[in-house]
Amino acid sequence: MQQIIFSIEPISQKSVEKIETILECHYYYVDRKTFLERTDIHDDVQILICRDRDAVSEIIDCCRNLAFLFIVSTGVEKLPFDKLIQRNILVANTGGINAPIMSEYAMAYILSQSARVCQNLRNQLNGFWKKYQCVDSLENQKLLIVGAGRTGQLLAHKAKAFGMNVVGIKKHISHLKDFDQIDSLDNIDTHLNDADFVVLTIPLTPETKGLFDYERLKKMKKTSVLINISRSRIVRQNDLINALDEGIIGCAVLDVFDEEPLPTNNEMWQMDNLIITPHSSGRLADFMDKAMFYFIENMKAFANKEPLPNKVDLNAGY
Repeated sequence: MQQIIFSIEPISQKSVEKIETILECHYYYVDRKTFLERTDIHDDVQILICRDRDAVSEIIDCCRNLAFLFIVSTGVEKLPFDKLIQRNILVANTGGINAPIMSEYAMAYILSQSARVCQNLRNQLNGFWKKYQCVDSLENQKLLIVGAGRTGQLLAHKAKAFGMNVVGIKKHISHLKDFDQIDSLDNIDTHLNDADFVVLTIPLTPETKGLFDYERLKKMKKTSVLINISRSRIVRQNDLINALDEGIIGCAVLDVFDEEPLPTNNEMWQMDNLIITPHSSGRLADFMDKAMFYFIENMKAFANKEPLPNKVDLNAGY
């Protein structure tokens, strides 16, 4: 009997044909609004493509034969980890799919700060010529990458091209190319007082939620730049606003927020030392087609009972 791949995530016909041809299976799409009501198919669902924000807990409850779940996102913090572990369901995701563009985004804003791009644009819009405007060299400046995963490693590689001193924070210390030093999360405070740029690429877990609160922000350099391209709740948003208001840090670049879209009346829109982008650092125009390549590779491994290339560590939460 031909294997059925169920999905509540719509994909292009091109991707459907690729999945069915390469995996020799049948792709079956069910609208996410009606999936839980389709009791006629629940017992047949062994493999499912969805997003972490879907009703995964309810899906697990009604699909008693579910064995492999593919999550079309990098972040997986919303998953019901305990249920997945209890049911012994394998989970893979698209981790690394947007690492190249996210590392480029972070590098772009590091460069924009050193070259005063945003300040110059603001002056241009105001018709103001600032005499003796200086720019900084990135050479020997310290970049602290909190989360030395795929995105962090690509960012380190790019930063070294500009002669930066790169330190990575990682849960488990190991040698990584392009880093001058790798340290543990427990020692993060020892690197904050001399870091010129701090980039957050670490997953959101109970351990990292609220990691950057007011007290930790106070340990940073007054001229430092904080760039968050991970999850908003790694930083306490109100504490960051206060830190920026009080000049505790120099500037922040945020691509993620507690509430999205950011309300038009939110005070952050008016802050001169805060740069706002609309959760776009990892947004690929052809994301779904690329995501299905990841699905196919992981599905091959699952079918052959081999290690999944993008297996989610359910115990670690990422």
